[in-house]
Amino acid sequence: MCMKKKAKYKKAKFIKPSASEQEILNRVIVRIARAEEMSRYNELIENEHYLHSSGMVGERICYVAEYNDTWLALMSWSAGAYHLAHRDEWIGWTSDQRNCRLPFITNNSRFLVLSTHHYPNLASRCLRLCMARLSDDWQEKYDHPVCVAESFVDSQLFRGTVYKVSGWSCVGATKGHARISQEYYQKHDRPKQLWVCELEKGARKLLCQPELPECLKDAELKISLACRTKPTELETVKDCFEGMTEFRTGRIGYPLAGMMTLIFCAVLTGISRGQRDLAAYAATLTQAQLRALGFRYRDRKTRKLLPPKETTFFRILTKIDPNELEKRLIDCMSKLLGSPNQQEDQLIVIDGKALRSSNGIQIVSAFSVQTGRWLGSELIEEKSNEIPAARKLIEKIPIENAMILTDALHTQNENARKIVQELDADYFMTVKRNQKNLCATLDEILQAGQKNSFFFQSEH
Repeated sequence: MCMKKKAKYKKAKFIKPSASEQEILNRVIVRIARAEEMSRYNELIENEHYLHSSGMVGERICYVAEYNDTWLALMSWSAGAYHLAHRDEWIGWTSDQRNCRLPFITNNSRFLVLSTHHYPNLASRCLRLCMARLSDDWQEKYDHPVCVAESFVDSQLFRGTVYKVSGWSCVGATKGHARISQEYYQKHDRPKQLWVCELEKGARKLLCQPELPECLKDAELKISLACRTKPTELETVKDCFEGMTEFRTGRIGYPLAGMMTLIFCAVLTGISRGQRDLAAYAATLTQAQLRALGFRYRDRKTRKLLPPKETTFFRILTKIDPNELEKRLIDCMSKLLGSPNQQEDQLIVIDGKALRSSNGIQIVSAFSVQTGRWLGSELIEEKSNEIPAARKLIEKIPIENAMILTDALHTQNENARKIVQELDADYFMTVKRNQKNLCATLDEILQAGQKNSFFFQSEH
C-alpha cells in the first residue's frame, strides 16, 4: 500500500509588538480626515495604495489613524456595491429591499497602512477603532446609520487576515469582471474575495424586515421615481444643451446634450444621490424618450436602445465644465420659465453650502426668495472661504435694485460698498456680537429710541 507524504506548510510566526510599538497601539486614535487634509490624504492613497486611485462613489467618509499627530493608516468608506450575489444571499433580503436599502451598506473601499508604520496588530487595531464609530459618524453626516460593511480583497496580494481577526466573514469571490467604457463587462483573471460584517448585532435581520423602523425609513431609496417627461418636452430641453463642449472622443453613443437633459430632468424629479440613482432613473426611459434624447447604443440581440449606466454618468459629471454648465442651466430656466422678473426677484439670498458626498467641496449660491429661482453659484477655492466667492457671485448675477440678504459672515464694509455703489442694489445684513466696533455703533443708534426693533439697511 502506497501512501503519499503530506505536504508540510510553514506556519506563520506570531510577531509580538515591542514595548514602543505596544505604546503606539495603546494610544493610536482614529478620526475623520478634515477637509483641508484631503489633498494630502488622496496623494498618499494614489502613491502607496496598490490601486493607485482615491476615487469613490456616493456617500463617503475618510478616516486617519494617528499617534502624536503622526499619520499611521488611512481608511476610506463609501457607498456599497449595487449588486453582489454572495452579499445579498448572506443578508437574505429581496431585490426590492436591496434597491431601497443600499444606503445602509458601506464599503471599505481603501485601507492603507503607511509604508513607514507597519507594526504588528496596527491594522486590526485601527479597523476595530474605526468600526466602533463608523455608524454614528454616518448618522451625523448623512442623517442615517450604516448597518453592514463590505470589502474586496485581492487574494493574489492579500489574505484578508485583518478582516478575519476583526470578526468579518469571507462569503465568496466576485465573478472577476471589470467595466469597460462601452457599458459592458470584461472578464479578467483577478476575482476578489468578498468580506462582510454586521456593524450592529441583528443588522441582517433588520434589513430583511418588511418594514424598517420609523427612524430608518427616511433613508430608504425611493425607487418609484421615473421619467414622466414627454419626448417632445425632452427635445425642447435638449435644445438648451446643444453645442456644449464635448470632451469625449471616438464613437459617442450618448450625446452630451441628451445626457445633460436627462440629468436636468432627474434632479427636478428628486434624484439627488449620484450616478447610481441617475442610472436607475435612466432605466425607466421608454424607447421614444431614448430616441428624443438622441441616444444610439442598442442591444445587439433585440436592437432596442439602451439607457446609459453609472459609468457614463460618472465620466460626464466629473469632466463637465462647471461654468459652461451653469450658463446652460440658467439659459434653460429662462427658456422654460421666462426671463427673470426684477419685480418678482427683489429679494436675493446669498448662502454657502457644502456639497453632499464631495470631500468638503463648498459653493456659494444665490436664490430668489419670492420665486425660488436659482440665479447662480460660485465655487469656494481651496484654503479660502465664502467671502471672496460671494463677491464674485454678486458681480455676475442680475441684482440691480434688488435687496441682498446675507448672514453675519458677509457683514463687511467692502461687501456693502460693492453692493450699493458698484451694483446699484441694497443689502440686509446680520450682525453678531463678535463684530465689536459695528455692534458698538449700532448700540448707540438703538439708544436713540429704537430699542423695540432693529433694521439695518443701506441707502442709495
